[in-house]
Amino acid sequence: MNGHPLVDAPMPGTPEWLRLMSASKIAAVVGLSPYESRFSLWFRMSGLLDPEPDNDTFRRGHYLEPAIAEWFADKHPELTVEPGQTWALDADDRITATPDRLLFDISDVPCAVLECKSASDMDGWGPAGSDEIPVGYRAQVQYQMHVVGVKVAYVAVLLPFLSFREYRIDYNEAEAAQLIKAGQEFMDSLAGQPAEQRPDLDAHTATYETLRELHPDIDPDDVELPETVARDFCDTRYALADAEAAERLARARVLDALGNAKRAMYLGSTIATRQPNGDRAPKLVAGRNLPTFNANRSAA
Repeated sequence: MNGHPLVDAPMPGTPEWLRLMSASKIAAVVGLSPYESRFSLWFRMSGLLDPEPDNDTFRRGHYLEPAIAEWFADKHPELTVEPGQTWALDADDRITATPDRLLFDISDVPCAVLECKSASDMDGWGPAGSDEIPVGYRAQVQYQMHVVGVKVAYVAVLLPFLSFREYRIDYNEAEAAQLIKAGQEFMDSLAGQPAEQRPDLDAHTATYETLRELHPDIDPDDVELPETVARDFCDTRYALADAEAAERLARARVLDALGNAKRAMYLGSTIATRQPNGDRAPKLVAGRNLPTFNANRSAA
C-alpha cells in the first residue's frame, strides 16, 4: 500500500485543501481537464486567485453521487461499498486522493476505488464495461489507485437519457508514476517566485479567464507590446475573420444542398442538421465528431 488515511483531512475548496495535490487536480496539471488549466490551477493554489466558485456542474455531481453509488452497489453484491476518505502518499503527504467510495471484498483493506460521475453528453465514454472513459477521469483514477494502493478502479456514470454505465480501469504503474511525478513537480513550483515559476500561457479558456480575474481594475495607462505579441494578436484576428467568412459560405452550401431535408450526411457521418428555431427559420447545427479531411487537423 502506497498511502495512508489522512486524519482531519481538509474540506474541498478550503485554503488547506488548495495546498494539497489531490487527484481531482491532476488532470489540470497535465493539461487534460476541460474545466481548469495548469495556469489557472497554479494561481488558485498559490493563493493569488480566489478558489473556483460553485457551479451547476459541481452541484449536479454532489446531488447525484449517492444515487450513482447505490446503483453500483446493487450491481455488485459481492463488494462492500463504503464512503471514501482522503489518503496521502506515504512518501509525500502533499500528494492526496479522495475517492468517492472505497470498495472491499473479504479483506478489511480496500480492493478498489469507485468514482461516480454524471455527463451531459457521450463524448469520451466508450461501451459499457470497457476502459474507455474521458482522459481526465482516467488520470484521476490512476492517481487515486497509486495513492490508495489498489489495482482496480471502477467509474460509474449517469449518462444522457438517464443511462447508467460502469467502467473498469486497471492500474498502470508507469502511467501512475508519471502523474505522481507531475503532481510533485507542480507542487515544487508553487514554492518559487511567481514570475519564475508560473506555467506558460496556453489556449485553455480557464487561462484567459484567470488573466481577466487577476487584473480587475483598469488604470489609465498605455503598454507598448512586443512585436511578437502584437503580430500574433493581429494575425489571428484577421485569420478569424477569414475563417468566419469561409464558414458562412460552407453553411450556405450545406443549406442549399439540403433544401427541406433535415440531415446532411457524408459516408455515414452526420455533417449537420436543420433544427427548429422558434418563430424564425430553421437553423443549421453542425454534427459532433465531424470527419477529418486534413490529416494534420484534430477532429472537431
